[in-house]
Amino acid sequence: MCDKVFRRHWKIWAGVTVFVGIFSAVYEHYGRGIYSKPMIYAFSIPLLFGFLPALVLSRKEEAKVVPYANGVRLGINLFCAGVAALLMGSIATGVVEIYGTTNRLLKYYTIVGGILVIVGAITGSIAYSYGISDAQAKEEEEYRSQFEEENYDESEDYL
Repeated sequence: MCDKVFRRHWKIWAGVTVFVGIFSAVYEHYGRGIYSKPMIYAFSIPLLFGFLPALVLSRKEEAKVVPYANGVRLGINLFCAGVAALLMGSIATGVVEIYGTTNRLLKYYTIVGGILVIVGAITGSIAYSYGISDAQAKEEEEYRSQFEEENYDESEDYL
């Protein structure tokens, strides 16, 4: 079920956030007084796009009944790949700025990462909502069959 996956993901994203924060602080320390905003705020990408969404989704009751099926898995994988691309783009931009140069190819990290995040969020949301509706339909059918078994009259068999 999805709640276990989201629980595992928020722990991983918390570790990534702490690691990136420490990495950027150490890199800035050895940058000889040169600072880069993309490097300083790189920790916020896994925090805002990884840790917080996974934490919120792990606390939802619906996540306990939604299976971690292909659509949800695809959406999560695309979303995580997009967050990773945004994070690597931010760190690479920070490294290049601290080094004192520029690179026109760094903008593609943001473009590709943004597209992956959006496509992953849409795919995951659609699959998640279908998983909720399927779980509700299954629960309703189980309730109906249980209700019919309880109200079954054996005398009707002899008619």
